[in-house]
Amino acid sequence: MVETILAIILGGFGGTVGTIAYTKYTSKIQKMYCYCIDEDIMSKLPITNDDGTTHKNIHTKEFLLKNTTNIDQKNFRVIFEFEAGAIILKHTNKSKIGVDEFKSRLPKPNEYSVRIKDFNRDDEIKFIFEIANIVNNKISITEANCVGFKITHKDKRKIKANSKLTFVSKENINPE
Repeated sequence: MVETILAIILGGFGGTVGTIAYTKYTSKIQKMYCYCIDEDIMSKLPITNDDGTTHKNIHTKEFLLKNTTNIDQKNFRVIFEFEAGAIILKHTNKSKIGVDEFKSRLPKPNEYSVRIKDFNRDDEIKFIFEIANIVNNKISITEANCVGFKITHKDKRKIKANSKLTFVSKENINPE
């Protein structure tokens, strides 16, 4: 009789602990990786565009966003923000569905926002930027309108020259 009662109590307790552990493991915040895969300096000299604007320098940067989570993401936004004085001259995104197929906009001259829909597991999107007036080479990459994952930055550039790219949080992109 005592053995039966102990078996029921301990069985219920063991099942509860197992369920809690399984739920914590499966519902944790996952990481989606954004790799910096290439960076190049197009010009260190001041350049004047056709419209008369002059830029101190022009850099190109290439990023690869890969869905490393274990679920398909239906709809979310990615925001690339460069340092305060920078200006995004050109931006392109490439994926399996084509070139510049995602809705993107420039809320500020140094910020690029893109809405990504139906981003399946192991899918990749490449983002290519031409940016002018870079001084400190800082960038913040954040996610918005999403649940269950966080974008993590990783540097996968091949070493060409001494170039320091600093990944910072949104609060530290423009220190006041």
